[in-house]
Amino acid sequence: MHLFQKYSLTRRIYILFSLTIALSLTTSLIFYFISYRSMQQEKARNVENVCLNLVQNTEDIAASVMLMSETISTTPYTRSILTETNPAKKVSPRQFLNRLITRLIKSNSHIHNILLLDSQESIYSFRSFDYSLADRLNQEYRILSPGAYPDGFTGALRLSDEDTVYYAYIQTIYDDSTVSSVRKEIGTCVIICYCSPLSTLCSNSATSQESLFAILDGEDQILACNQELTAAYRTLDAPDPKDCLLLSHRTASPANWRLVCAVPYGELYSELGLISRLAALLILIPFLAFLLLARQISANVTSPLTKIVDFLGKDSYYILHHSLETKGSAEIATLTVNINRMLTEINDLSHTVLQNQAHMYETELAKNQARLLALQTQINPHFLYNTLSAIQGMAYQKKNAEICTAVTALSYMMRYNVNGDSMTSVESEFHCIEKYLQIIALRFPGCFRFRLHMEDGTGDCQMPRFLLQPLVENAVSHGLEPRQPLHGTLTLTASLLPGSILHFECRDDGIGIPPGKLENLRREIEEASMVCDTQPEKHAGIGLPNIHMRIRLIYGAPYGLQISSSREGTCVCADFPVSSGASARAPVRGT
Repeated sequence: MHLFQKYSLTRRIYILFSLTIALSLTTSLIFYFISYRSMQQEKARNVENVCLNLVQNTEDIAASVMLMSETISTTPYTRSILTETNPAKKVSPRQFLNRLITRLIKSNSHIHNILLLDSQESIYSFRSFDYSLADRLNQEYRILSPGAYPDGFTGALRLSDEDTVYYAYIQTIYDDSTVSSVRKEIGTCVIICYCSPLSTLCSNSATSQESLFAILDGEDQILACNQELTAAYRTLDAPDPKDCLLLSHRTASPANWRLVCAVPYGELYSELGLISRLAALLILIPFLAFLLLARQISANVTSPLTKIVDFLGKDSYYILHHSLETKGSAEIATLTVNINRMLTEINDLSHTVLQNQAHMYETELAKNQARLLALQTQINPHFLYNTLSAIQGMAYQKKNAEICTAVTALSYMMRYNVNGDSMTSVESEFHCIEKYLQIIALRFPGCFRFRLHMEDGTGDCQMPRFLLQPLVENAVSHGLEPRQPLHGTLTLTASLLPGSILHFECRDDGIGIPPGKLENLRREIEEASMVCDTQPEKHAGIGLPNIHMRIRLIYGAPYGLQISSSREGTCVCADFPVSSGASARAPVRGT
């Protein structure tokens, strides 16, 4: 131990952890080697035996069905029924077959019914025959149609209105009374069977609820399994190697069915008691050795480092106004001195950074206010120009009363835009839109229909002033106006989305925006949030980049405009957070 202490702290830590890692690796290798061997020799062999037993039982059921079919097909009474043309001579053979088939069905729980088909597709049924089931199976799978299936077992037969699964065995019956070299077909024997006995075999064979034992037909459809069909198909289609290990894929002859067994890894290790005890012993020895090593680490490294960590874990104000004091080796002392020196430098730099941040914040705030004011004033000339054009057009037509109405609406809108602060209520904004639509209705009499709707709780919500008018103006100018003389409809709605998000939707059924032009418009709108001085004349719609820029300046990302368009029209949506409480009124206005 004294020889060990003469090394430096770094060398001691290196030696201690090297020994610990070497011991841990040795223990882990021994543990996994024994676990692997035990799993291969015990659990895997047991599961394989269960699979073989399930295959044998499945083959026994299939062989019994084939034996019944062979017994019925070769009896002379069957040949009499299928070949005799005199109905009176069929009575006695039919009675005999009825008793025989009844005994066969009673002695085999997996048999639902047995029926015969002659060459004219006539059906000979016997006692307890369920014609409804046979008819439904024939409608969906054509099991009673000659030549629809080759001799042998069919796949899984599932009816859409019930959960029971069936399968059938089909065998062609030949007339052995003739001496001809070519055997004559006189009918078909069809045996309808339940799949429930196969499901019982799978459930009894399952080693746990998580393991999968399934019997698949020739088309990989599940005939029977011990789990729900959805979970079973999921395991068969995409088995997760972290959850289960596919142990066996075996064929059950003569039915040509396939048995699949999937057993979870956890089950393979569940009963390895010897391995568990041995693993505990192998872990205990390294643990005791580690305690001795940890004692040395604690005395030389852990305690001083714990004091340093506790000090650094306190709040920043305490750290910057106190110094670190620890006792330990030379390395720890050097670390303490360096930490105290860095704290002093950080304290000096923090004051400088705070001053610079305050100055940058004031500069950015002034720039944002100037940009917001410039964007607001940028919209007004467009609107005023269009409105004066409308008034001029009406003047040429000598509609004095309409001009008076237009001027009154224009005056209200100008006062609404100039007076007051930059925020207003949704209800006031919708009232301003109504005034604008009065002017549009005078300019295009009877051409357009306008629908304005505010949902409950949106009327008193605050929003930027004069934000919706450019959306409506674009919809009329670029969507509805080019559609004339066809009538058009414009709908403006206000609603609240989850998370207190105010949502506006301006929708028209106009001509829409071509895909290339729409992509350019979206790109210009996104670029407007990064460009300070936007030029509206370069955009595909008046004011849309400005509106997006205003929302981003006030509320930040990711709020703003979203545009979608097709041949059926265009929809522009604006989203931003609610700024105040909402009213209970929701007026619906229309022109």
